[in-house]
Amino acid sequence: MKVKELIEVLKELDPEMECIMQKDSEGNGYSPLSGADPDGIYIADSTWSGDVYDSNWSAKDAAMDEEEWNEILEMPRALILFPNN
Repeated sequence: MKVKELIEVLKELDPEMECIMQKDSEGNGYSPLSGADPDGIYIADSTWSGDVYDSNWSAKDAAMDEEEWNEILEMPRALILFPNN
């Protein structure tokens, strides 16, 4: 889902409605949405999972050399939604 698609869904809803995140597609757990970080860089491992890096990190924080990290920083940003727990 792109941010523009999420905006279209959200603008039809009550702004006081609580946001709850589902743990997985099978519904094996739920948690209230705690926040959103627009500085993420998502690298997919598959169609259902991947790794996230914070674009504010240094190469050392990401456990990469400078050249590798600079390549990662050129990738598009992703909005990361995270739960309370």
